[in-house]
Amino acid sequence: MTRIINGERRYGVWSGCYMGQAEDPTRCIEEVWPSDGRIPHQCSRKRGHGPDGMYCKQHAKKHNMET
Repeated sequence: MTRIINGERRYGVWSGCYMGQAEDPTRCIEEVWPSDGRIPHQCSRKRGHGPDGMYCKQHAKKHNMET
């Protein structure tokens, strides 16, 4: 689950890793689940679409932010 900790987005937060991973400002902000269904992580695609250019093209379309 994506959480905001000390003003920054954190990905993959769970009881075994309560701080998760810090947001990579060059990548899409969508949280995605791996095929093995374990711990979600930040999308690996480049930003540049949707509100403020925070999403990749695929996730901007998924949320109907871009046609």
